[in-house]
Amino acid sequence: MLIFICDDDQREREAMEVCLAKAAADLSAQIEIVSYSSGKTLLKAAADGARPVLAILDIYMEGMNGLETGRSLRTLRPDIFLAFLTASRDFAVDAFDLDALHYMVKPVTTEMFCTLLTRLFARTEQLRRVLELPIGRGEHVRFLIEKISWITSKNRGVEISVEGRSSTWLPCLFREVEVRLLDEPYFLRLGWGCMVNLNSVQSIDYDLCYMKDGTSYVISRRERLKVQNRYSDYLFRKMSAAKGELK
Repeated sequence: MLIFICDDDQREREAMEVCLAKAAADLSAQIEIVSYSSGKTLLKAAADGARPVLAILDIYMEGMNGLETGRSLRTLRPDIFLAFLTASRDFAVDAFDLDALHYMVKPVTTEMFCTLLTRLFARTEQLRRVLELPIGRGEHVRFLIEKISWITSKNRGVEISVEGRSSTWLPCLFREVEVRLLDEPYFLRLGWGCMVNLNSVQSIDYDLCYMKDGTSYVISRRERLKVQNRYSDYLFRKMSAAKGELK
């Protein structure tokens, strides 16, 4: 998710970048931040094909101010979300005339941007799905579901691999994890105690699933037909999407 920042003060831009990145991390969201020192350079990037979902604009800028930039940006990208940042509430009415997602008063904080991103995700339904698991003493650990490669039952807990990196053991029942992932479109049950993300699968044979990280797992006899059908459908959709992109 691409987000534009525009402020003619370098220190303010840097503070915005830090707080926005921290807010995204707190919400387990993946974003890309590109900052600009003027409305003119931001608009040129949009005109050249950049497709930001959100633009955060400082209102008090020399030359083209934030409101003017927002109006011009809406002409180029009618579907873009706008948020405004300023040292005063004087322009709040003008900002909301542009259907601003948020109007923020400096200094910036991580909490401020958490509120902004939460509003954005509520409008776009692009908040990344998270698997949250208890680790004891009221504490929890969270994983981006799309980043999980595989999950297996191990030593009265579960072992989870994220993006094919070293795995993590957690004191959770496998069944508790499984029921949360069964409705996820890319997760596949190979048998009791093993689930994989199809995006992390290298290939599937008759009774073995080979992962991109070099691991492999046995497919239970009960699940073989279902696994083969799901994997074939996955490959077909992937090939169809690739053909569409080449046209």
